[in-house]
Amino acid sequence: MGNAITYDIATGTLQDFAINYNDNPDDPSAYMNSTPVWDHPGFLGRLIYTGEPTQLTVFNHGPTTGGPRFYFTGLDWSGQSNTNYYREFFLVARAKGLRHGSPGTQHDFSQFNTVVAGPGQMIDIPYGAGDETVEVGELGYNTQGQRDVFDGSNEYQYLYPYSHIWIDLTIIRTRTAKRTFFLRFYESSLYIQSDEEASVLLTLSGEDSSGWFGQMPEAFSFSIEKTVEDGFPFSWLQQASTMYNALEIAKVIYRAEDSAASIRFASDASGTQAQFFFRNQYGDVFPFSLAFDASKPNQTVVPITSSQTFETMVQSVTSPIDGNSIHQLHVLEGSVLAYLPSYLDPPMGLYSSTVYVFVEPVE
Repeated sequence: MGNAITYDIATGTLQDFAINYNDNPDDPSAYMNSTPVWDHPGFLGRLIYTGEPTQLTVFNHGPTTGGPRFYFTGLDWSGQSNTNYYREFFLVARAKGLRHGSPGTQHDFSQFNTVVAGPGQMIDIPYGAGDETVEVGELGYNTQGQRDVFDGSNEYQYLYPYSHIWIDLTIIRTRTAKRTFFLRFYESSLYIQSDEEASVLLTLSGEDSSGWFGQMPEAFSFSIEKTVEDGFPFSWLQQASTMYNALEIAKVIYRAEDSAASIRFASDASGTQAQFFFRNQYGDVFPFSLAFDASKPNQTVVPITSSQTFETMVQSVTSPIDGNSIHQLHVLEGSVLAYLPSYLDPPMGLYSSTVYVFVEPVE
C-alpha cells in the first residue's frame, strides 16, 4: 500500500455551507486546544491517510481574494467567479489513528487540535499507517500499538502502529466577509498534499440565503495516489505488453453527494490528445499506452483514448473507520495502467511523462 489520501464523508459535507453565517468564536487561537470540533456546522468529514509519517500541506486551489486565509468566493448567474464577494474561513484539524485488528480500536493520539489558518500551513502526521508487515527480526507493532521484535509467531507483525489515520476537518467561518444580494452561490477549493505527493482535492459549495442570483457549483472530492516511485526500472514497463498485464502507476477516487461527473485522461493540458510519451533530458522519446481499470463501479479494463470518458455511478461507500457509516455517493474509483504494445529498448536515461486528468460535471 502506498501513500494515499482519500475523503470520508462521515457526518460531514462538502456542500451548501451558509455564507450568511460566522462562527463564534472566530479567532484561530480559540481552537488551539484539546476540544474536538467535529460536531460544529462546518465539519467537512475526514481525510483518510495511509503511508509513512508525513506532513499534509493545505493549499487554496480555487479563486481567492488575495487575503491571508481561505475563502468562499462568489459565482454570478453564468457560473463565473466574482472574487469581490467572499466569506473568510480557516480550518481546524484533528489527527487520530485506527489500530490494527477486527474491529480496530480508535486512538486520539493528537489530543490537540491543529489550526490551519491559511494556505501553505501543514498538518503533522507523526505516525505511519497501513497493512504492511515486517520481516522476522525487525521491530513491529501489535494490535495495541505496542512495539517489539517480530519473531515470526508473535503479534508484533505490523510495520506501522495503525491501519488507517484519519483527520477530522472542520471549517470555521470568520466575520470577515463581503456579500451582496445579487449573488446567492459561492465556491472554494482546497488542495491537500502529503510530502510523498499523494493528494486530494476538496471542492466546497456555499449559499447565501439572502442572495438572488448565481449558479450552484459542484462539490466533490478527487484523490490521486501515485503507485510507482519516480525512477522505477524500465524493465517493469517492458514486461507490461498489454492492458491485461499492465503496470499500475496511479489510483484515482472521485466522491460526491449530489454531483455526477465524467473523468478523462490526456497527454496535454488542453485535454485533446491521448498519445503518451516518456522523455529524457537528452531529447530521447518513446511512446507508451494507458488503460483504466475501474473498480467502483466494477468495469472491464479499457484503453485510454482522446474520446474515452469514465462516468461516475451512485453506489454505497463504507467508511474504513466506522463500518456502520455507509453513504450513497456518486463514485468512480480505479487504477491507471501503463503498458508497451510493442517491444522497445530506448537509450539509457531518466525519463518522465505527465498525464493530465480532467473532472467534468454531468448534468
